[in-house]
Amino acid sequence: MPLRRLITTDPNSIGAISRSITVFAPGAHNTADGGTLAPSPLFTSWAGIRTLRGDELDRAQQIAQDVQHCLRIPYQWGVPVTGDMTVGFEKRTFQIRYIADPDEMHMWLDLYCAEVGQNAGGS
Repeated sequence: MPLRRLITTDPNSIGAISRSITVFAPGAHNTADGGTLAPSPLFTSWAGIRTLRGDELDRAQQIAQDVQHCLRIPYQWGVPVTGDMTVGFEKRTFQIRYIADPDEMHMWLDLYCAEVGQNAGGS
């Protein structure tokens, strides 16, 4: 009989939602000088993080990495999560590209994110 796996890819299993993340509201536009203020923390939550795919993009005079992840967080009642927000995990930043509510059950939110930049995929 095969041994049971200790690490599972099932996002609904116990222990799969074990990473602390912070969701940031987009920075407000500063009308005085036309710049943008830094994003402000909106809430922290536990999340399950899965890597979906990674690419190296060869652009003029540089190589950029594009790593895509799916972050599963508990449904946020009263806090609208939108596609212009960013997510902080450890020292990494993810840009939300798409948000899904699996089966419209209001139990989980799947945040499909991209980490673009020099440290994409780094720890």
